[in-house]
Amino acid sequence: MLVSSPITLAATDPVKLLEQMDNVIRGASHDMTVTLDVKTKRWQRNYKIRVWMKGVDFAFARVLEPPKTAGQGFLRLKTRLWQYLPTAERTILIPPSLMLDHFLGSDFSNDDFVKLSYFPRDYKSKILGEEKMDGFKTYHLELLPHPDAPVTYGKLELWLRKTDAAPVRWDFYNEKMEHIRTLHYSEFRSFGKHAVPTVWRMENHKEPDRETTIKILEAQYDVEIADSLFTRKQLEQYP
Repeated sequence: MLVSSPITLAATDPVKLLEQMDNVIRGASHDMTVTLDVKTKRWQRNYKIRVWMKGVDFAFARVLEPPKTAGQGFLRLKTRLWQYLPTAERTILIPPSLMLDHFLGSDFSNDDFVKLSYFPRDYKSKILGEEKMDGFKTYHLELLPHPDAPVTYGKLELWLRKTDAAPVRWDFYNEKMEHIRTLHYSEFRSFGKHAVPTVWRMENHKEPDRETTIKILEAQYDVEIADSLFTRKQLEQYP
């Protein structure tokens, strides 16, 4: 764990909690392999994806499976996101208006998956209280976007473990303040100094017959990743 004992509520800075949470999930850098499973009443899709992130500005994701979509890639450089479509040999720039769209048809948005938002910077935060959530003692936080922040949500609520600020649950609200999705974190596992939830289950309240689960299979945190990975050239270089 990153923090050995909980901090008292009165002494807790919500921005510091968000920074700590971001360090738990993102780290200085990481290289991980995940599955992305999308389920509806009519169909199911299963993906395997490798994801690299470095700092708060760089992200790269490559679809490994299934063969039909293998090679698709996503590159984020600060606030810009590109998608590479190997079958069309084409790279497209995803505009800000589409950052809330489904990532690979899942219930995670493009913003969610590539972590465009940096919560300590982009949101004004406050602690609403302390609660027991999914068996953990947590801090309950509310986040409202700064007026000029490049974000896609009207409000966020989250519950962070008091021991290490790892996330337990997120509630997402759109600009109309409608509760659109809930993200549940479970099955914590240690990767070096990072105690990370390895199962991320997203409920879609606008389409209740849908659900998406991300599972972390392998992860390395705080590793060296060359800047050359985060380039259009690398994005379009597959296989």
